[in-house]
Amino acid sequence: MPHNSTASHRIFLACCVPCFLFIGMLASSNTMLTQLHGQNADQTREYPLTSSERAQRLSLPKNKKTKTTAGNSTGNTTAGAQATRMESDMPKTAIAYARMCEFELGVPPKIILDEAVEIPIFIDGEQVYGNYPTCDNPVLIGKSTVSGSVIQRYEGRTAEGVKLPHVVWVAFGRNSSSSPARVVGSVQMIGYNTQTGATAFFESGDQIAPWVSLDKVTWRMRGTMPWIDDPKEFNQAFVPAPMQCVQCHQSDPFITNSFITAAKIPGTNEPVIPLLAADSPYHVIGGSHWDMRTIRIKGNACFDCHRVGMKTIELFTASGWNVNEHMPPDDPGSLSDDYEQLLTAWQQGRGKTGGSEWIIPPSKGSSTQTVGDDYPYQAAFNRAVLGGPDFGMTTQITTVERLRKRYFDACRKFAEQVANGTITPEEADEQLTTMLQEILTKTEK
Repeated sequence: MPHNSTASHRIFLACCVPCFLFIGMLASSNTMLTQLHGQNADQTREYPLTSSERAQRLSLPKNKKTKTTAGNSTGNTTAGAQATRMESDMPKTAIAYARMCEFELGVPPKIILDEAVEIPIFIDGEQVYGNYPTCDNPVLIGKSTVSGSVIQRYEGRTAEGVKLPHVVWVAFGRNSSSSPARVVGSVQMIGYNTQTGATAFFESGDQIAPWVSLDKVTWRMRGTMPWIDDPKEFNQAFVPAPMQCVQCHQSDPFITNSFITAAKIPGTNEPVIPLLAADSPYHVIGGSHWDMRTIRIKGNACFDCHRVGMKTIELFTASGWNVNEHMPPDDPGSLSDDYEQLLTAWQQGRGKTGGSEWIIPPSKGSSTQTVGDDYPYQAAFNRAVLGGPDFGMTTQITTVERLRKRYFDACRKFAEQVANGTITPEEADEQLTTMLQEILTKTEK
């Protein structure tokens, strides 16, 4: 028999639905996304995409057509220059974003959840089903771990069906439901060009019930998401990144932990999620104004295998993850001194740790760059004040941290009130959403 969650766990999850992707400034409120979905459905598109049901592919009008060839991203000079200019702004609709990304990434995949790999969760080594506050491989985003999430990797393709082996897409169906009777969650897509670092983030809110259902026993997500052959429905299901996804996707496009990597490519021990190297290129299409900085310390072994996103570490450690019990994977705890040096540099600044610096990833053929306090895209979420108290962000950061603490305190309070019947889940949801919108506004400044 499958394990089941308690009623109190389900009540707490229901109370915290608006922070689906938000923990430690992670992403947007579901209410905001739902509003965007409504706008997308009615959005007028300047160069509407046509489609071929037989080929089920994206086809751009001839006068705007770009071409992405197998092996590398090329095109005529006009198309290439246009694609570069377009990267500076995030469009309003998912279908417009798909057009923008086609030059670098081909077309997004059609997501059939039944064909994706289920992410197993374990308690004492045994696979379990349901909603759990703790388990062997928790999600580490400040909420319960739910069975039935799925993930799939796709090779890139052009609109004409030509394979793009240098492009990878990952679709992630995250189940956040409190029972199999009502699906709550999200289906997300990340596209990545391994040669140029071009990355695209597509997001959905928790309004996925028209397309997604859950198995009664395992809670596994089922269904098919709208695709680009139906632009209107595609816009109803997806939106471009509603804010800076690099608030958590700092090191590279793909976050990994024991929950995510538990899903293996069938017949192998290789995780479905791609594992990238320390020097992998990375930039976000439409996110030229995003804060791409991460910290680096010369000679510190924590940076031998990959870049380090401190906000991701904060997110995981706030959920009970102990770095020295897991990293490095081949000898956990052996780099505890290096990690302590990293924490000091992050929390106290450059003056306390020699050799620490801000870097931005290589991209578009450029190498890793070191940036200083004049970096123009500083965001409040990247709160390490390496430049000292005159860095210009201290007051804003303090405000955001205070709001974040207030949010988590409110989550706990509302969970108790919902449990004893003094407030309804809908009332709690409304108040939490208002608070979350305030926090998100602060982090974007």
